[in-house]
Amino acid sequence: MKYVVAWICAALATLLAATVVYLFGITPLTLLIGLFLLSCPVAVLWISLRLSRQCERDIRNAVKHELEEKRRTEGS
Repeated sequence: MKYVVAWICAALATLLAATVVYLFGITPLTLLIGLFLLSCPVAVLWISLRLSRQCERDIRNAVKHELEEKRRTEGS
């Protein structure tokens, strides 16, 4: 669900950036605003994907650690 919200947010910010440039023309200010609006969703998506990978890695390491502990206690 979090991914869907992040992608919708990114799409809306992209649409808003394109709308600002379209409505007000290409000026340094509108290009700056457009780039800022485009950088926000990119940062949000990058952070959410990085945290997702980190969480999966932490879960995998915890499961591996628990299995090793279980084998160690069964072998004793």
